[in-house]
Amino acid sequence: MIDAPEPLAGRVAVVTGGADGIGLATAERLAAAGATLVLVDVDPALPDIATTLADRHARAVLPITADVADDTAMADGFARVDAEFGRVDVLVNNAGIMTPHLVPVHEVALPDFDAMLRVHLRGAFVCARLAVPLMRRGAFGRIVNLTSVLGTLGLPGRSAYAVAKTGVIGLTRSLAVEGGRYGITANAVLPGWILTGRLRARLAAGTLDHDRYAERTPVGRWGDPADVARMITFLALPASGFLTGGVFPVDGGYCVRGDADEDIGPVHDRQEVG
Repeated sequence: MIDAPEPLAGRVAVVTGGADGIGLATAERLAAAGATLVLVDVDPALPDIATTLADRHARAVLPITADVADDTAMADGFARVDAEFGRVDVLVNNAGIMTPHLVPVHEVALPDFDAMLRVHLRGAFVCARLAVPLMRRGAFGRIVNLTSVLGTLGLPGRSAYAVAKTGVIGLTRSLAVEGGRYGITANAVLPGWILTGRLRARLAAGTLDHDRYAERTPVGRWGDPADVARMITFLALPASGFLTGGVFPVDGGYCVRGDADEDIGPVHDRQEVG
């Protein structure tokens, strides 16, 4: 439910991983809903992307080229946001990484495990830790964290990613309990198989089977970043204020389908999954 033509007019939304994929699609929808945008990403093209968005939506877009897990860089970034706009109303923790191959747990290198937790979980924690005081000051906040089907399903070869995404759900619930009395909600969005640029590249390379996962998904297709962005935007609205601590799947029914993949074999024999 959108309760005004621009229900986020006057609000400031921070989107991490905002240079492409779900993050960029979310930024587009938040801007269309009236929000002033802050985009955070390590992509060196971020300033140009921000300029394009600002021109398209005729509103301010502040780019912050930084690693979300770098607490010093992010503290500086949020200080810039506070100095320029005086508020943070929405935080979308979308930034993430993924290793290119499936790896069984006994072969996961500890630096790779640490890197996965650093970006997905520490990054979300660092940004929430900085955003919450500004949200409490304004008596309003919407935190939306991105988890994954691997945050709720067990699939082989992605143990580090699954640990990180499961941790994001725990962080979300804690933020919901702590923030509710201050007008702050926290929810997690769980994307299924989404046609982001990263996964399109894997499909083109033949390391991912499009038809297999479309068939495994009850609605019979992959999702688009805009499908996820619509849910994130709804959870960012003032009208969503009685929803908190939830995990909202945008997966075409993938997680509720009861039958397992029958052709799952040893990890090294399987095709790449996202």
